[in-house]
Amino acid sequence: AINDLLDSCARIQPGQEVLIFAQIDGLYGGDNMVDQEVISWLQSAIHFRGANASVLWIDEPAKIHEWRFPTIVKGAMSSCDLMINNSFNLSFEEIIEFKRFTWDQKKLMVYNFATTAPLLCTAWARTPYELVSEIRYQAALPIKDGLSFQLTDPNGTHIEGKIASAYDPTHPWFTSYSVRREESGYYRPWPEWVVPPIRLNDTSGVFIFDCMLSWWSRYIGISPYFSKPIILNIEKGRIVKIEGGDEAEALNRFMKTMVGKLGDAMYNFSALHFGVHPQARVSESQCPNILHRRRIEHSHCSNMHVHVGVPETWNSYPYMVHITGDVRKPTFKVGDNLIHDNGYLTALDHPKVKAVASKYPGRPGLDPEPLS
Repeated sequence: AINDLLDSCARIQPGQEVLIFAQIDGLYGGDNMVDQEVISWLQSAIHFRGANASVLWIDEPAKIHEWRFPTIVKGAMSSCDLMINNSFNLSFEEIIEFKRFTWDQKKLMVYNFATTAPLLCTAWARTPYELVSEIRYQAALPIKDGLSFQLTDPNGTHIEGKIASAYDPTHPWFTSYSVRREESGYYRPWPEWVVPPIRLNDTSGVFIFDCMLSWWSRYIGISPYFSKPIILNIEKGRIVKIEGGDEAEALNRFMKTMVGKLGDAMYNFSALHFGVHPQARVSESQCPNILHRRRIEHSHCSNMHVHVGVPETWNSYPYMVHITGDVRKPTFKVGDNLIHDNGYLTALDHPKVKAVASKYPGRPGLDPEPLS
């Protein structure tokens, strides 16, 4: 798994200056879950490849609506060729200053999700990066601007609309939906996890979900897995009603507070995308932390999610609102192309995907670990 991370994803070269970043609280049960051994193994493996690896541990609590790209991390990144980020809190998606820095400074940031020894031993981490990257590319190829789409799920979800242009001011490196990581900027997650955000127009219907990505669930004040589903009523790209149990009430309250920061755009419903990893599921014994288990499952090739509230801003509120609603058995059709069939990602059957899988006999591959 470490070889795959360093050779296939980070592509470490002799003489490079590599920064390995982690946060101390993760060693003691904090959200930034990490093993000291993993950091040590990464450092040794990078040195073995003839590069220089410096480790930076910091201790900085996260403050709601005041999340930071720490100055000390920024300074260290300025002096390296690439960073391997092992922090849950320092998210490329959410913290726009961090995103801008990597883009403006052309600094490669590899995001390591497998931050403990048990996670490195899972089928999820041992699946070849090249294979999941090919799945990601082939899955996105049929998604084109202007095509109609339909998304359903056995839970009662049914929404329809049109695919909009791939360009998004918060993700300027995506010029199309079918783009490989090495062509689209300076962010590479390992293991690979989702296709580019798919922007939507004129979407209407009902979207029902019982889990969400766990970075924001902490601040909404709910578990990333719900006791009762949340129901979104959508009309022409707007969330007009939120129904459900305690989690729906908490989401309603949080959305109202965010209107004060972002205005009525907080109720936009204009993006979805999906995971691409066939083995992205780990057991509680492999990962006791529920925040990290949910984040891993989010990248599963059966998991599709929408963005609940999509304000397009870089300045008035310097964070990306990345509240998600996830379904696990989607049927997703774009134009005449069936992308998902009751949770099965059809790109797994693509000849080019199968050709890559054949290069790695004995490694986990195209037999998806089902989601519950």
